[in-house]
Formats: sequence, C-alpha cells, structure tokens
Amino acid sequence: MATATLPIDRRPAAARRARPHVAGDVLAVAWAPGAAPPREIRVRPELHGRLLAELGPALAEHGVLGEPAGVPLVVDPELPEFPGFEVRRIRPGGPARPGVLAA
Repeated sequence: MATATLPIDRRPAAARRARPHVAGDVLAVAWAPGAAPPREIRVRPELHGRLLAELGPALAEHGVLGEPAGVPLVVDPELPEFPGFEVRRIRPGGPARPGVLAA
C-alpha cells in the first residue's frame, strides 16, 4: 500500500500567514448573531489607521465600515488599547438608524 506524503512548507511562519483582515474581524463582532444591530463602531486612532491602510480612500471618504449600508465609524482615543474598538448597538425597539423615525 502506497502512502502519500505532503510537501513541507519551509518558509518562515510570518511568510505563510495571511495578513489579518481587520475590517472583517470588526464587522464580525458588530454583526454577531443574536446581537442587536450596530448603531456605530468606535475605534482607537491606531486601529483607524490600520483600517484606512486596508480599505483605502473609500473609508476616509464615506466614514462607514461595511457594505452595502455601512456602519458609521467614529475615532475615539479614550477607548482601551485592547480590543481597540467598541460596538454601540441599537436599543431594542429603536429605529434602525439614528435619526430615522420608525414608520
């Protein structure tokens, strides 16, 4: 019976790992199953810089994170260093967007 062998990747671990997708991680927390929808996402300045580097000018131009509607992004240097962001959620029974009246 023949055995299969797998090739060994000898590149350093840092070269094998994909770059983290910061925006995707933040959005995963914001839209966690069972949680109320996000009203805004507050981030520390350094995390905002990483998001800008990842997403480019679209984030700077619109100030929202995610598609299609997006969640407003607010820079808040007073947040703790870890995790570096805070999701503020819509209160139960509140409007879907701040300032929008329920029909």
